[in-house]
Amino acid sequence: MSIVLVIALASPVLAAEPSSDASDAERAASPIETLRVASCQFPVGSDIASNGEWIRRYMRQAKEADAHLLHTSEASLSGYAGVDFRDFQDFDWTTLREETRKIRNLSKELGLWIVLGSAHYLDAETKPTNCLYLINPQGEIVDRYDKSMCTGRDQDSYTAGNRLVTRTINGVKVGLAICYDGCWPQIYAAYHQQGVTVMLHSFHNARSGGPNCLDDLVIRQVPTRCSDYRMWAVANNSSAPYSHWASFVARPDSTITGQLEQNKPGMLVHEFPDGLSEGGWYHNFQPMLPRDDERFTNGTPSSHPRQLDPTCEP
Repeated sequence: MSIVLVIALASPVLAAEPSSDASDAERAASPIETLRVASCQFPVGSDIASNGEWIRRYMRQAKEADAHLLHTSEASLSGYAGVDFRDFQDFDWTTLREETRKIRNLSKELGLWIVLGSAHYLDAETKPTNCLYLINPQGEIVDRYDKSMCTGRDQDSYTAGNRLVTRTINGVKVGLAICYDGCWPQIYAAYHQQGVTVMLHSFHNARSGGPNCLDDLVIRQVPTRCSDYRMWAVANNSSAPYSHWASFVARPDSTITGQLEQNKPGMLVHEFPDGLSEGGWYHNFQPMLPRDDERFTNGTPSSHPRQLDPTCEP
């Protein structure tokens, strides 16, 4: 199967630069930090070992592309309950943990950050979370984002999250989000309030019977969120046919850049801080702030110790 690689390296025109009269020594002492993000799409399925092989393949390609971080889709390792498989009854948690261990070991070997879409086990009586593990270049789980805004179907299989996750990597502050989060403007508003520059937003809008409103929704909604809150977003997806749209990067002027091919495996690489498109500009100079009593969960979070611990083992 062919694999598409798209590299769109952006000029960091919005980063603070030394003044024109600064000395060479001053410029050398204040280099502009950049974060090169690789984002991959592949046909996520119920075969955990196969998903793991895809992810490790892209980890190696990301390293070859000098990326600092690989971003994967929602449930990229576990598969997505209700779509790739029916439910978590008799789910193979042993294989999931073994494949996660292999990915963490390779992360350490390559010195690569990874945002890993998966499922996080709580206990036999409590539904798992739909999560993104944030794994550092030492192979450690340093944080975990649990999908906060769960659809009604999600709630049949998953426990909702109730906390946002940010991390500054190479001088760029990123925020983590999953799929339906994008339908709730307060998620992006809260991340904007926390100073996030780039949203790493993982989706699974795939393995469908054919076109529907999702073909239009995400490619319009994510750029709009970026325009509303003066942010960038890397929005990736599973490529399992029928996939409603292909992974892309959105800018705060509402444009899309670096998009992959629909229904085909691939990886795009984009460097931040990013500029705007040629002829683009900011549209919103007073982004809305979330209300003091804003709601940041759709579903029922748990107080399980394994959910409260953001660095908990899978």
